[in-house]
Amino acid sequence: MKTRTVCLPPGELAPGMIVASQVCGPQGAVLLAAGAVLDETMLENLRRRNVEFLSVHIADPRDDATVAADIAAATARIDYIFRGEGSAQRYALREAVAAYRRRMAE
Repeated sequence: MKTRTVCLPPGELAPGMIVASQVCGPQGAVLLAAGAVLDETMLENLRRRNVEFLSVHIADPRDDATVAADIAAATARIDYIFRGEGSAQRYALREAVAAYRRRMAE
């Protein structure tokens, strides 16, 4: 089964989920490495350290048409937010947000 990467708050995490990118504390110490499989102890430590969100890999049951619709919806929202004329920096920000949203929708 294919997977996708999502950012979830600790309350929505579950044992068995796989960490997508390393989690660092305020001083830069690595709390969890990418690829770690979450267990109850890890989840409790994340809550205790007030980690707000965590990137994890989850099973993705969506078919290709649903993925395409999600990408189209994300693109339409970005087009609305960044409507009108703007500077080169605004355009660069739009492209960065669009690339991120495409990755998250895929």
